[in-house]
Amino acid sequence: MSESPFFSRNVYNFEIFAHIAMVMDGLVSLIFFGIELAILIVVIIFNRDHPHFWEIVALLALLQLYQLSEFLVCIGVNAGLITRIGFVVITFLPPVGYFLCTRVVKWKFPDYWFGFAIALAFSVYFIYETSSVTFGECNPFFATYESTGTITIGEGVKAYDLRISVLYGIFYHGSLLYSIWFLVEHLIWGKDKIENKYAVIVLIGFLAFMIPMLLMVIIWPQYAVAVASILCKYALILAVTLLLFSFMKGKKPIEKAVEV
Repeated sequence: MSESPFFSRNVYNFEIFAHIAMVMDGLVSLIFFGIELAILIVVIIFNRDHPHFWEIVALLALLQLYQLSEFLVCIGVNAGLITRIGFVVITFLPPVGYFLCTRVVKWKFPDYWFGFAIALAFSVYFIYETSSVTFGECNPFFATYESTGTITIGEGVKAYDLRISVLYGIFYHGSLLYSIWFLVEHLIWGKDKIENKYAVIVLIGFLAFMIPMLLMVIIWPQYAVAVASILCKYALILAVTLLLFSFMKGKKPIEKAVEV
């Protein structure tokens, strides 16, 4: 029995794609960049009247710019500078995400500035300290990075070198977890139906990319060196969630007819 020409052609096409995937470092980053850029364009074209339009656009822009920076690093475009620029980009993801959370629930206390201040401090460090973070290696799916910077605490025998990457991890993941807790607390006590609807969809977006990443690193600790890259891959789920969120605009108030 001879093979179907359709079957043979599709097997051949799959083999070509598999070969490209195995030889082109950063391929997934390029694909995700294209998807997130398309999502961003859709939001800008169709949902400019969303009450949280600018926060959604900012998060999507950060996600797709990081994917672009990782692809450029993987194909050898000025790895030192582009790596540091990529980390500056994703450093602002947690504070922008928390800012969206505060806007969604109409939180009036401007505590989000604290996160932006810390992000700015880390960004200055990444830009001006050329050895702050360095590119390790890349494969078609993710990239690894290294950071050896330390801060010396104390003097003499009691001196202790604290790795800046540890502080960065506490800030980054702590900020994301705090945003999740912030939304959960609001859902427990909040009574506004539209606010709660917004909070649920944003919470799903955060959980959908945080939980898989944490489970992956716990089960396979060797991937911890690629946590920044892997986290931003799972963040494609957040981008899709933000796209859905951009179409949730609530009900506009009904204007009363004016009697003549």
